[in-house]
Amino acid sequence: AILACALAFGSASQLDKCQRHTLDFILLKGDPLTAQIEDDVRADLAKIGITVNTRLLDKPDYNAAMQQGDFHLCFTESWGPPYDPHSFATGWFRPDNEAHYPAMDGLEAPMTKEILQQKVADVLKAETEVTRQAKWTEILQEMHNQAISNPMWSRRMPAVINRRLQNYNAGPQQWDYPMHNIEVATGSRTVTVAPGAQTGLFKTTGPMDPHSYRPNEFFISNWIYEGLVYYGQGGIIEPMLATSWVVTDTADGGQEYAFTLRKNVLFHDGAAFDCAAVKMNFDHVLQPPLNTLNYHGWYYLPKYATNWRCEGEV
Repeated sequence: AILACALAFGSASQLDKCQRHTLDFILLKGDPLTAQIEDDVRADLAKIGITVNTRLLDKPDYNAAMQQGDFHLCFTESWGPPYDPHSFATGWFRPDNEAHYPAMDGLEAPMTKEILQQKVADVLKAETEVTRQAKWTEILQEMHNQAISNPMWSRRMPAVINRRLQNYNAGPQQWDYPMHNIEVATGSRTVTVAPGAQTGLFKTTGPMDPHSYRPNEFFISNWIYEGLVYYGQGGIIEPMLATSWVVTDTADGGQEYAFTLRKNVLFHDGAAFDCAAVKMNFDHVLQPPLNTLNYHGWYYLPKYATNWRCEGEV
């Protein structure tokens, strides 16, 4: 409505016929990229008579304002992979989490926060890529049309490698540095690493818990642990510790996945990798507190994973 009024009158001299508005923008202090983007947006709005109050906030104040809905526009970033579209979207509905949750209180009828959440949950039931794409298109168009979330920029994660090293390829995750793939072509076999973190450089490895999601775990856990599958190029799911899998429809309308495990795999201590080890991981990852909203519960894994078992080495 604000833009429609300004565009209708056109000239600056007639903008006085519009109701004046002041918008409140929040940014994380010290982030030059979002500051530059906000500056361009603010300059464009000024041309149509809209005043912007910009608040550069320290991290605690920024998080509090974002979670409480104390803004008209919040400049923030998604994490990207490994947060696939579904786990990213389910995060919108976590209270005291991201800016999406309070922003969705402003959804216009007939859409509501509850209806949109159900649509996101229903995507998990879509069995074909075409159906999933159609459902995601509807969800994302609703978010964009109602200005709840609009993508404005993307960010590259560069890596600078010494010429004496080879075979390094960037990982698919943010803060993922697959150093274990590097080969030393010449010189010392001691390699110095300066990995970027959320703020500055990593200084510790973190708890090295493969079932957690903080950047420290991405950084170090991928050097140590492997999963049944992994994300390949373009987000394609590829075999890793599972060589193949079969999906079967069940009588209750669900699906069962049977994974064939890779043979002759050993842990670091020489113990054999087998189905019992896989089951132990599922037993752990779907127990409190990891099955709650702050962990795996926020993308509905405990809601739909009902049981798991071993049948031989499958």
